Formats: sequence, C-alpha cells, structure tokens
Amino acid sequence: MNLTETYYKLALDEFWKQVEVDYMSEEDMDPQLGKLLKVADKLIFQKFGFDKSDKVYFICGSARLYLYPKLREAFGLKSTIGDLDMVIPDRQLWEKAGIEDTVYRPSKEYNIEAFDTWDPSRAGGAYADVSVRSDQQILKDSSLVGGYYFMSLTDVMDYKMKMSRDKEIDVVNLFKEYLESPVKDRVGFLKKMADIIGFEETKQFIKQGKIT
Repeated sequence: MNLTETYYKLALDEFWKQVEVDYMSEEDMDPQLGKLLKVADKLIFQKFGFDKSDKVYFICGSARLYLYPKLREAFGLKSTIGDLDMVIPDRQLWEKAGIEDTVYRPSKEYNIEAFDTWDPSRAGGAYADVSVRSDQQILKDSSLVGGYYFMSLTDVMDYKMKMSRDKEIDVVNLFKEYLESPVKDRVGFLKKMADIIGFEETKQFIKQGKIT
C-alpha cells in the first residue's frame, strides 16, 4: 500500500466513524430488522449454542444501515430490510451445531442466513474480484448495538464501494457527495483527517476527491 492509499484508507475510516457518530440513534430501528433479529435469536443463536452478546459472530451486509432512522434517511433507504446475514467464523461452533455446510439457511419463511466466512467473491460473476478484510479483523472492529454485534460501517461501505451494485449507487456516492458538500458541513471530519495525515496532505486528498 503506497502513501496515497494509506491516506485514503485512513480518511475512509475516519469518515465512516464520523458518519456513525453524527447519525447514531438506537431509537426506531427498522421494524423488519428487529423482527429478523428476534427470529435469529431462536433459529441461529440457540442452534449454534452461543449468546448474542458473545463476540463470536457479526451481522454483515446492509443490516447496519437500517439501525438508525437518521442514517437510513441519509442513505435514502426508504424500503425495509429484506434479509439478515451473519458470519460465524469459528468452524468448531458449526461442528458442535452439527452443520457440515458453509452456509446455514434455517427457514423458508424468513430470509436469514449464516456463513462461516465473509467473502462476497463467493457469489462469482461481477463480484469474483471483490476482496475484503479477514473475518478476525472484521470481528475485532464489530460493535455491539442493540444487543447484537454488527460489522462496522467502515467494513460495510468498503465492500459496497467495491461491488458498486446499481441498487446501492446512492450509498456508494455518499462519500463523493460529502466531499462536495460545503466545508462548514464537514469541518469536524477534516480536522480529524488533518490530525492523522497532516494539513497539506488533507487539502491535496480532498482536492483530488477520487474513489479508486
């Protein structure tokens, strides 16, 4: 990773952390997400024999975007969440649960899936070259929200920007829109970024305004 890539990575990390701080609120969680989580209590956590407060899993995909009403509004998410995906990377837990497969789909009624690794490239096709951080890195940075461990917003956006699916183009463009917003609206982020990579480097990075 060269110096520019390092700046970019640090900037993204700080950006998404700041977005979450700005928009975080545990009130008014998407009702469907709440319902899916309650179903997962029985179909996933009981099946695998661990508590939702045990940091041995993380909820992946778009679920984190549906936690907060202000965040949903910022991302333009008007529809409800359609599915719930989570990763349980410890294969010993799968063996104890008597599951030999790498994917567990416990119900036809509810679209809930558990995977033994977070690897979007498994879908193949346009996603074949999508690379993400290791499960242990993602798990380490996941956070407990509303009683459940969710993948960090940084990791959510990392894979979304790499996949750039048409239905998520508004989410992918948020970083660009933020860079194009009035300076007064992003001054806190810029100060944090400058503390990390330096004032002149920050000016140059923002001037470029590129996602690569």
